[in-house]
Amino acid sequence: MRKSIFHESWWLDALAPGSWRDMTSTRGGHVTGYLRFVERREGGFKICEMPQINRFLGPVVAPHPGKPEVRNRAIHSVISELLERVEEYDHVQMTLGTEFNDLVPFVASGYRVEVQPTFLLDCNAPIDGLWSGLRDKTRNVIRRARERLTVSEIVEADHFVDFYRANLGVEDSYFDLSLIAPAFAAAHGHDQGKIIAAVDANGVVHAQVMLIWDDKYVHYFLSTRNKELAHGGAESLLLWTGIELAQSRGLHFDFDGGITTDTRFRFAVAFGGEPANRFEVTRSTPRFQVARVLRRIPRAVVRRIVPRRLRTYLSNGCAARATGAASWPARALRATDKPV
Repeated sequence: MRKSIFHESWWLDALAPGSWRDMTSTRGGHVTGYLRFVERREGGFKICEMPQINRFLGPVVAPHPGKPEVRNRAIHSVISELLERVEEYDHVQMTLGTEFNDLVPFVASGYRVEVQPTFLLDCNAPIDGLWSGLRDKTRNVIRRARERLTVSEIVEADHFVDFYRANLGVEDSYFDLSLIAPAFAAAHGHDQGKIIAAVDANGVVHAQVMLIWDDKYVHYFLSTRNKELAHGGAESLLLWTGIELAQSRGLHFDFDGGITTDTRFRFAVAFGGEPANRFEVTRSTPRFQVARVLRRIPRAVVRRIVPRRLRTYLSNGCAARATGAASWPARALRATDKPV
């Protein structure tokens, strides 16, 4: 429940300028917690979510002194209050960091919880100890990569973006690539980010990684490689370089999620980290859920199976609520139009 790089105002300004919000909880004139998120509209619906490429964002709660019973009650109360502040939104979606352990307020408020596994490595140890903690095969892969590649720092985000885009080929990016440059500029400007590349003797780039960090974790944030020519150890070499960075700063290394397949698990576990879980929490109103389902159905089918007045109501989103109108769909849904 601590403040991470993903909660920083300068980071949010870079990824979502003008569209992020800050809900606070106060006790006795002091801020006891806050929730930051991006607000946007989708088809008339009001949505609360994280910026693209943010890894997690949930509530930040100030430390509470006292015995566990008092502390846990206070934390629970702050989180519950913050969730009440976003009840007006038709859809709420956020991911909680690995340190977040009080999910009860979310479950009690009707949020669906899904696990997002990652790996964490405590780098507060001698570098030789971290190196010996790697799997033997992984150490050999990194040694062979060092024979052919050197690690260089990239200072221009555009070079990373162009390399990333070229390596996508015919695939679509899962996020807006134009966000990389402002994100890197913000992190690098606060001495909390760098881009490194694995380059061969001919100056050919095999892989690149963007690392960002705060006061506890170095995040393996974005990575890309040339699948046609990249050395088999290029990515491992850059990841190990990130671990060396974390060790030099006395931080932990976060492999940054995506551990959803056996292949990714085998790759990450070879570096000696420990499994950890982030939690994605989601709540939607029934009307929003129906509208999302209908969007996935071909329009011709929707016109045949859904009454016109209901289609109009759903497409207008919150229009009826905003104007005070009460068409039959509004009356029919009002009884169950609560967070689920």
